[in-house]
Amino acid sequence: MGRRAHMAQALLITTLAAWFVARSGFVFSGDYGPSGISPLSGVIAVGAVGGLAATVLLIGSRRPSSRAMPWVMAGQAALAFGPYLLMGEVWGPVAGAVVASVLFTMPRRISWLTAALLIALDVGLSAVFGEAGADGFALVGRLVIDVLVGSNLFGVMLLTDLTRRVAAERAAHAALAVAEERFDNAERLRVTLGTDLSSVVRLSRLGLDGEQARARLSEIAATARRAAHTARSIIDTRRQPSGGQTDPDAVSSPTTTISPRLAWSFTLATTVNCALLVLVNFAFYVQPSFAGWVLVLLTLAVSAVLQMYHGAPQVTGHPARRWRWTLPLHLVILTTAVAVSGPHFAPTITLAAGAVLYRWRPPWSFGVLVIVTAELLLVLRPGATFGDHVYLVAGLAGALIQVYAFCRLPEVARELAEAREGLARLAVVRERLRVTRDVHDLLGLSITGISLKCELITRLVDTDPARARREFDELAALALRGLADIQAAVSGTSELRFAEELRAVCSLLDASGIRTEVVVSAVALPADIDTLLATVVREAVTNVVRHATAGTCRITLTVRDEAARLRVADDGNPGRTVGAGTGLVNLGARLAAAGGRLDAEPDGDGFVLTAHVPLRPVEARLHPARLGRDPDRVDPVPGVEFGHR
Repeated sequence: MGRRAHMAQALLITTLAAWFVARSGFVFSGDYGPSGISPLSGVIAVGAVGGLAATVLLIGSRRPSSRAMPWVMAGQAALAFGPYLLMGEVWGPVAGAVVASVLFTMPRRISWLTAALLIALDVGLSAVFGEAGADGFALVGRLVIDVLVGSNLFGVMLLTDLTRRVAAERAAHAALAVAEERFDNAERLRVTLGTDLSSVVRLSRLGLDGEQARARLSEIAATARRAAHTARSIIDTRRQPSGGQTDPDAVSSPTTTISPRLAWSFTLATTVNCALLVLVNFAFYVQPSFAGWVLVLLTLAVSAVLQMYHGAPQVTGHPARRWRWTLPLHLVILTTAVAVSGPHFAPTITLAAGAVLYRWRPPWSFGVLVIVTAELLLVLRPGATFGDHVYLVAGLAGALIQVYAFCRLPEVARELAEAREGLARLAVVRERLRVTRDVHDLLGLSITGISLKCELITRLVDTDPARARREFDELAALALRGLADIQAAVSGTSELRFAEELRAVCSLLDASGIRTEVVVSAVALPADIDTLLATVVREAVTNVVRHATAGTCRITLTVRDEAARLRVADDGNPGRTVGAGTGLVNLGARLAAAGGRLDAEPDGDGFVLTAHVPLRPVEARLHPARLGRDPDRVDPVPGVEFGHR
């Protein structure tokens, strides 16, 4: 889908490249004779045409600021009309590029009048700098070319801009869906886990003294068990997306669309302009008889009807069902006309070739294009120059691209709009998966610690009341930490620190009666790596407490050869495997995203978990070490283009 979103930009670039080559070739065409242009004039002409193409691309792709736009337009005017002073009638017509920019940037109430004045100025300069007594049909031809180029470039620029806006709104809709999902998740976590942990805070602050102390302790333990169960099942990825307090459809419906009728109108304008150009060619070069004019007009009428039938977007939404018959008929009519009358029908046959490119698949379409191009080159007059050949081939390429663009861009925009809801649903599911992982990774230690400390306090309350009170006081701190972890899981902004997590897990191991051995040789780690290793040690120790019958846990962190190595070993239950639970799978994904790896395997009478991660950042990773930032590269948070990888 990302390639489709960029197709419009590519079509605009290709259209301008074809126009640049065609206009440059026209300057060196045989209409002006071998001495019609000097080397200096040729360089000026090519440079001016290239400058016009570059400024049109700038306007169509980036839209300069309101301050810069007058200067850009002034530069275009200088490039379009200034060379008349040096080159005379050899220059032009190139005002169509300025016309397209004016129509694209100016308000509608003045753009069309300004465009008409620019075309009139170009034709007037052609008359002033042309030879005395020049045929009026030449001026009419220049007028038609300006209108044709201006409308075609404007159409491609407009459709390109609309397609880009549809794609942007598509991503914005997905971002809004994720924001709605985050609000909903926050409410669900606050009502469930938040309520349980707040209850633990309230009960623990009452202290361990009094007749109700044991009852409070039992209630805290029950609440911790309920919170642990809730943490494992809080996010249901199968439920339908539902926002919090807003209606996603009401606030995120796309405001930009591309109606096929708009592209159809541009195709009609192009078809009419090409027909007019054919008439000018015949009036200027052939001057046929009355019967000849009737035949030309009849051919143009049939060609225009067929072109709009199979070479234009269908405004009704129903494809042209008989195009497989009408398109070959159209080609036969026009190839016959070209064979009989010469290249004067070139504007219309190039439009038909564009329909071939859109309707037929390669290699058939390429074969037809080669035949049409060869015929046009063969019917050129014997004295045709290299510039004539370049102008013909580039003009053919430009027409192909424009017909294809007018037909294809509305389809691309419709596909992008139709993918909007699917993309939003995918983004919501990814966000739920992210929250599920982070709830598991962040809250596991706090909730497990509360449960274990409740068990420890129960054993100590009669034998060591002083320590029991100290452990009881820590329950509130664990619950408050859990509440903070809920907020971090929802917002995706948790920044764990290895030193803090190491102290917390040592306290948990001590409460569990597990002897702890810690060896840390690393002095300072990059922030992302520090956060990642903090996540690893938290999950690893939580698993030791939950799933092992260990008496000793050894935690070792070393740095060697620009890589960090964290090893957590215990002497309990060696039958655990890396695929046994969600936590280790999550850790493996996070480490892989950071360019590292996770090893978890039995070792003698115990189990060893080892995390390897390079200290230098890995290119093209999206903060892989941080919680809530795409640990397994599924783009859960807007800010990257969904599904474009």
